[in-house]
Amino acid sequence: MSNGYLLDSQVLMWVNERPSRLGKGATQILKFQDLFYSTISIAELGFKSKSGKLQFGKLDIERWHDLGMGELSFGRSAASEFASFHAHQVPDPMDRQIMAVARANGLGLITADRRILALNLDWVVDATT
Repeated sequence: MSNGYLLDSQVLMWVNERPSRLGKGATQILKFQDLFYSTISIAELGFKSKSGKLQFGKLDIERWHDLGMGELSFGRSAASEFASFHAHQVPDPMDRQIMAVARANGLGLITADRRILALNLDWVVDATT
């Protein structure tokens, strides 16, 4: 099905701070699959940190590397995929960018975002199950 999984921003924070929020299925994927994060998540979490909504910094990113996660940028292929996700379905442009990075790289996406999960895409996994 996929060459690994991209973790959505919220899931990345759960991995670092609240792994108990992850469901059994998602936990199994995290143990046995290749995992990635997007530079879009760094931007999103950094913005939320500066806004006072959460604490995020370089140590969080180092933790992802320590766990063996690869880093993926929002490149040309992802930019092309971005247009296939409509704002009326997923209003947050950063969420759509993360989805585009996953699809452009042939990866599944692990998320808890209800709007993304409501699309019933076969490459998206609910982080809570």
